[in-house]
Amino acid sequence: MRVQKMHPVIGLEILDLDLSNPLPDESFKQIRAGLNEYSLILIRNQNLTEEQHVNFSKRFGNLMTHVLTQYLTTPYPELYVLSNKSINGKPIGNHKEGWNWHSDWSYYEVPCLGSVLYAREVPPEGGDTLFSSMCAAYEALDDNFKKRLLGLEAVHSYVGYFGKAFKDRAPLSDAQRARTPDVTHPIVRTHPETGRKSLYVGEDIISHIIGLEKGESADLLAQLNAHAVSEEFVYRHNWREGDLIIWDNRCTMHCATPYDDQKYFRVMHRATIEGVDRPR
Repeated sequence: MRVQKMHPVIGLEILDLDLSNPLPDESFKQIRAGLNEYSLILIRNQNLTEEQHVNFSKRFGNLMTHVLTQYLTTPYPELYVLSNKSINGKPIGNHKEGWNWHSDWSYYEVPCLGSVLYAREVPPEGGDTLFSSMCAAYEALDDNFKKRLLGLEAVHSYVGYFGKAFKDRAPLSDAQRARTPDVTHPIVRTHPETGRKSLYVGEDIISHIIGLEKGESADLLAQLNAHAVSEEFVYRHNWREGDLIIWDNRCTMHCATPYDDQKYFRVMHRATIEGVDRPR
């Protein structure tokens, strides 16, 4: 494979690869190894059916289905649709999802391993996605700060996040709330395959740090979130139709950015890879 680095601390682009053709095991092993080393893989110029997208994603592990089932509008429930488009007045996807810094599905007891996002329709301007290396962010902290974080745990709340992000929508149903109870995870987690430590924080999704006063908790979270998305840790991706990006949610955060949703359409399909271990 021909590859090129995308950023000093995150991202590897694989060139001249057509995922619509059967992918040899050895080639997939190289992609998997690249994901462990660079946390994010970009493969451009793809022309995938929904079935091909799902089948490729399953090479990484079992796939999960989103709690917001109203946005699983393809024949494949493994695909969560992100879009501002509607058909017969009904949205085909969730709009303005992820317009804050987060790791996908950190609100589960066993969070997802990674995400496979495929761009089917993108605006000619705006709608970029920012990705941050949480390993690099942790490693840049001084030793005293690292010691301060040792043993700290935070509460991740999807119910709290939904209430902040989607105030204009109907609240979560009882069944959806039951699927997403608050969970506790460490502020610093260790990658189970590489052994690297990374920050595990995020905007809006974390309600508080356990054992700290409300003000101290809020201040520390704000400090960590600001540090984690410093310019030196962040890659900005300008999407093209046919781009496919795989990222490791165990050691990255990402954030969608706005676009002119009155003028342009955006349709993205995301498969989510099931996690196999709790953060520790």
